[in-house]
This record gives sequence, C-alpha cells and structure tokens, in this order.
Amino acid sequence: MRILRTLLMFGVWLALAIPAAAQTNYILTVNPTNLQSVLTSHGLTVVKELVDGTNCVYLVTSASSDANEVEVEVEKDLAVVGFEPERSVTFPELSGLTTPSLTQSTGVIIDGLPGRTLISYFGSTVPSNYVNQTAASVIRLNDARTATGLTGAGVVAVIDTGADLSHPALAGVLLPGYDFTRDAAGGNELADLDPVTAATLQQSTGVIIDSTQSVVMVNASTAAILSQSTGVIIDQMSNPALGEFGHGTMVAGVVHLIAPTAKIMPLKAFTADGNTTISNLVRAIYYAADHGANVISMSFSMSQPSPIIQSAIQYALGKNITVIAASGNDGLKTLVYPAAQGGVLGIASTTNDDQRSLFSNYGSGVTLFAAPGEGVITTFPGGLYAAAWGTSFSTPMVSGAASLVLQAKPTAKPGDVINGLSKTKQINNLGGNGRIDLYQSLPLLLK
Repeated sequence: MRILRTLLMFGVWLALAIPAAAQTNYILTVNPTNLQSVLTSHGLTVVKELVDGTNCVYLVTSASSDANEVEVEVEKDLAVVGFEPERSVTFPELSGLTTPSLTQSTGVIIDGLPGRTLISYFGSTVPSNYVNQTAASVIRLNDARTATGLTGAGVVAVIDTGADLSHPALAGVLLPGYDFTRDAAGGNELADLDPVTAATLQQSTGVIIDSTQSVVMVNASTAAILSQSTGVIIDQMSNPALGEFGHGTMVAGVVHLIAPTAKIMPLKAFTADGNTTISNLVRAIYYAADHGANVISMSFSMSQPSPIIQSAIQYALGKNITVIAASGNDGLKTLVYPAAQGGVLGIASTTNDDQRSLFSNYGSGVTLFAAPGEGVITTFPGGLYAAAWGTSFSTPMVSGAASLVLQAKPTAKPGDVINGLSKTKQINNLGGNGRIDLYQSLPLLLK
C-alpha cells in the first residue's frame, strides 16, 4: 500500500470463471413432486434448497466425478426443468482476465481534495466533492433535480459485497438486507473483517477535512480518500482475502448520490475477496424480487450465460422489476451476461468528456445506456469516501436514475423506465442509446 500522487486505475467488473477441475455440485430446477425420483434416478443428493416455488431450485451434489456424463444423463430426464454446474464467479483480477490500463489522467481527483467542505445532503453530512463531482454534472443531475424535484422512490436492491450499514451517508436509507455468504440477515460488508479491524474502522475519523488527507490505493480500481490514521487501517486489509473490500458500499453510495431518498437493500452475495457462486447470485435475485425491490443493480458480468440466472431475471422482470447490469470491462465489442440478456439494461462507462472509457465493453447487443465511470467519488466503509473506476460504478448511476423515473411514474414497467431515460447524449463507437442525460429525460415524464 502506498500514497499515490498519480493514480492509474483499472476498471471494476466481475467475470465468470469456470474451474478446470470437474464439477461435483450442480443447480437443479425441478417440481418438488418429482424431486425424489430425480435424485434417486441420477444418484444426486440435495445440499440445500435455494429457491422455493412451483419449480424449486436446489443445490445438489453427485458422487460421480465425470461432470459431462452427469449433465448429459440428467438433462435427458423429462422431469428436470433445469440443470447446470455450480460455478464460481470472481473479480477479473482473480480469474486471470486481462485488465486494460487507463490512459486518461486521474489528477482531477487529487486536485479536488484541497478546499472541499462538509455540506448537508438529505439528512447527512458529506464532503462537497461527493455531491458536486464531475460525474454528476455530466449527467446533469442537479439541473434535473431543480427542474423536477425528483429525488428517488422505491427500493434499489444492490447485489454485491454488502454495505457498511453504519456509514453516515447511507444509514438512513439502507433497508435490512441479507448475507448469502453466511445465510444470515443483514448484508453488512464489515462482517468480512476480523472484529478488531472492523471496530477500528468504524471508529475512524470518517469525513474529517484536514491537511493530513491523502489518496490511498485500496486495490487496482479504487483509491480511498483517507486521513493518515485511517490509511493505516487500509494497510491492514491489503491482502488477497480482502482485495475487493468496499465494493458494495461504493456501489450503494453511487445509487444514493443519484436517488438520495430511494431505499437501498444490500444483498451480500460476494465475499471481500471478490468471490461468489452462481447459486448465491440466483438466491439474491429471487430474494430481491420477493422482498419489494423495484430495481435490481448488478455490477458484475459473466462471459457465458447461466440458464438459472436467466430464469431468475425473468422472474424479476415478470414482477415489473427493472434489472440493470454492468457491460463489463474487457474493452471489447462483446457480449457479457446478464447485461446482454433480453429485458436487462446493460450499462457501459464513459469518460467525463463523453468518450467511451477504454476499458468499457461496447456494442448494441450488450450496451443499452452509458454513464460516467471514471474517478467516481462515492462512499467507502468506515464513514470514508473513495474514487473508483469501472462499469461497476456506471451501473448504479443508471439504477439511481431508474428510481427517479419510478418516482415520476410509480406504475412504470421496465420498458417504461427505458423510454423514460431515452433522451441521451450519443457517444461515438458505443452502441445503444447513449450516455444518460437526466435533464433531457426526466422533465418530460412530468408533462
């Protein structure tokens, strides 16, 4: 860990990694009346029930070491609705994908540190460069708010690493969430820290404005704005097991910036090392859909589709929930999932001068909208703030914007949300509808 004077960051996104070793765990979808016969016929054992319903979803295991043989055999069974291997999902730096370097200068983040002040923002005290940052100006957030009075409504479910439930900027809007990594209520991101480090971080100086502040590299995509004392705390977390700590709190902070009166439901599907499984993601999507979410924000992408995740998203869409996902950070014209799935709003990243971010995926098949995703200042655990890069942070901007549309049109369906944000700034070589412009879009909804 070192203090940075010049920051060169990488984009944040999540990518699917399939281990080379044979799979022994699978995700089975079947009518419960047929469960026992399917288990008996194919030598499967239930590990846990994932989703209850007309067709239940189970995590199962097989004694056979031949994964291909198991898949072929089970998929032929007419009583089986769906069957696929359980797979791990990791951040790209863990899965071995190439991470492109940024070429744009990030000095503006450092330049923004001197002279920042504490201001009031919808019931909490925050640093001025969180509210008045360039990314918010690019999408004309303040102009739109002045013209419409829209500040967000409904519930945005954030499927990520959880959130700092006591962060001063977020505590007033966070709903009780769930931790799928522990099968426990809450969704507290600090649960991944040891108790001493967690307690120390929660007692940090937070948004103190003083001359000792520095920009500290947390991981390849995040720079925390800290005092020297809290920088020591971050040093304690500089190990692979905590490599993505803070990601969920940062995503939640972007939602709150755009839609400060919307409620946020933290769904902790990822651990602080950036890992999760398909089964955790499926459970999180169904949980959001069944617990009052109006928007589901997913700052992850996978190179190959998962049928069970597709089914979960269709379930959410069937409840008129707007589903938003990152387009990914390969810097390619390529399809990633779930952003490329029908009905999902795939989000690309743009620079603050309206160019496609070099790390952002693009193309009409994966990108529906774009939003700034470079040097976005947002909340960080411990009452702190950070600057972050990647489509992970463009995505919650659009999730917050969807909440604004739902405030203007409470009965809006996902297609109505798309239409409500369709007055955009066109970006060359991006695809889709372009970069969101809230001042162009939102006033039209109130006419």
